[in-house]
Amino acid sequence: MPSKTLPNLALITPYPSLGTIVTEQCVGLFNCHVYHGSLGKASNIAKNLDPEFYDVIMSRGGTADYIEKSTTIPVVRIVISAADLLKSLIPLKNNREKIAFFNYENYLPEVDLVAQALNVVIDEFTFSTEQDINENLKRCHEENYQTIIGGSPTAKIAQQYNMECILIENGVESVNSSLREALAIVETTKRKHMHMARLEMILSSITEGIIVTNENNAVQYFNKAAQKIFGIEESQIIGKQVDTVIQNTRINQVLLSKSPEIRELQEIGNTSIITSRVPILMGNKCIGVVCSFTDTPQIQRVERKIRGKIVKKGFTAKYKFADIITNSDNMRDVIKLAEIYSKTHSPVMIHGESGTGKELFAQSIHNHSFRKNGPFVAINCAAIPENLLESELFGYEGGSFTGAKREGKEGLIELAHEGTLFLDEIGELPLSIQSRLLRVLQEYEIMRIGGKDLIPVNVRIIGATNRSLDDMASAGTFRSDLYYRLNVLPLTVPPLRERDGDVEYLVKRFLKEPDSDQQVQNFLEVFSSYPWPGNVRELRFILERLSLLSKGFPGASWFEILELTGFKIKDLNNAPEASRTITVDLKIKHLKGIVRDVERQIISFYLKLYNNDQEKVATKLGISKMSMWRKLRENEG
Repeated sequence: MPSKTLPNLALITPYPSLGTIVTEQCVGLFNCHVYHGSLGKASNIAKNLDPEFYDVIMSRGGTADYIEKSTTIPVVRIVISAADLLKSLIPLKNNREKIAFFNYENYLPEVDLVAQALNVVIDEFTFSTEQDINENLKRCHEENYQTIIGGSPTAKIAQQYNMECILIENGVESVNSSLREALAIVETTKRKHMHMARLEMILSSITEGIIVTNENNAVQYFNKAAQKIFGIEESQIIGKQVDTVIQNTRINQVLLSKSPEIRELQEIGNTSIITSRVPILMGNKCIGVVCSFTDTPQIQRVERKIRGKIVKKGFTAKYKFADIITNSDNMRDVIKLAEIYSKTHSPVMIHGESGTGKELFAQSIHNHSFRKNGPFVAINCAAIPENLLESELFGYEGGSFTGAKREGKEGLIELAHEGTLFLDEIGELPLSIQSRLLRVLQEYEIMRIGGKDLIPVNVRIIGATNRSLDDMASAGTFRSDLYYRLNVLPLTVPPLRERDGDVEYLVKRFLKEPDSDQQVQNFLEVFSSYPWPGNVRELRFILERLSLLSKGFPGASWFEILELTGFKIKDLNNAPEASRTITVDLKIKHLKGIVRDVERQIISFYLKLYNNDQEKVATKLGISKMSMWRKLRENEG
């Protein structure tokens, strides 16, 4: 079985014995495949050989030329040597009759030496075609040549003239000489293919478009990025004059001027590109041009990656609308409205008290929008000092002020390019920064502090506030024109106290302990009239506090735990609408009975509050334990 590691050689031979010699000499050098034929037949054989499989073809004389014209596989010719001629003519030594030696195209310099060594007369005839052989044999026949020596085509035609023909065969020396040449071709071809493969990989991996032309301005290379930018397949342009396919490339001008043109803005059709054209010089002669170019969208994508650094800086939104927990119809309506807003690019202004989840809505809008793959950059305008806020938002050029980084810094607006900028507590923005932010919304471009260039940005702004921007605009503390620009899509998140049923629903979702049902009831009893000024955030924090401390103080009531952490009970009782609702049963006929029923309800409330600790309840109500027990017994009766 042929070795897969050796190159493959196809020998097309006009006579069988040559196949035996070549096969023997190929051992360890080539996988040799032998085919029989000459001239036209050999040409047809070569046409059907797979160029992907065979590395080289070997044949002899004119047959090799026929083959070369019919295949792209490299062809090596076995040349007739003086030793081959000498070996074939030894039987005719000292023969005085003229010998006609037929050789393909070129004369053999050593013919006279062979003739002298054998003491014979040799006349050499060269030929290129079968017609040449025919004409020369006809002449030899007329001139009474008795012996003809040559290859298979000569021997075949000589039979037509009834002339004796000795078939000259190649020996080991000429075969080995040709095999050495074949090995050199295979090695050169291998290095060339490896070089081309590396070059192909390099040029294909480059994101810039690359065109390489020759001295005639014909395209020799057109990489994948170029194909994508121009919408032209490689097969449509290779070998053609570049200007006949792509207009206005200026490659021909550089070919003539021999002067490079570096990073110039150029319009080609409807495409704006940054292009560089560099001549390929060999001495003083320009033998081609390398043209590299980048289309504007690609430049913008690269800039976005550079100034975004999304993953490294963590500018991502993690919450979605599914993360907003609610059982309130009016809250569901707000979520539906926010989902509609998310499908536009207009600014959104979220109004709501502290702790209602304004950033939760902002992140959900971003993740539900067409910008979800872009950055989500959030900044609390009230948390950064005024003297730093401007540089944080707009960035600065290197050395623009004392303490500035030498290389400068991108602002948050730049980093939010192709994404969303969330400005929490936007009502705290100073008026000087408000005017700069207004320009961003009008022109969608910024200028860094200390900079001279305008930087285009594509960013959606979502603002959030717990203040009345309308009142602030009327008072002149917030620009009215900025307010109208920001308040295109207003969204009001209701406070927890206006979300019917959500306190109980959220408590059940947040409390996940096995005995949470009783805890939920205790919690709702304690906070039944609490207005929740801190909204959901406060609810969650209080639940975390109670869950943690109830395990550490198992005998304490939730009232006591709240007091222990500084939460005053009067905060529950003095809040708006915070009085405990007592139902008076007017079906009871006597006043004393009504009073006893009210007392029972009050005592029952506090018993639940203090986990049935009668002593604590009696102390709270300012009565004796016996009296409290008696009042309960009277009501049971």
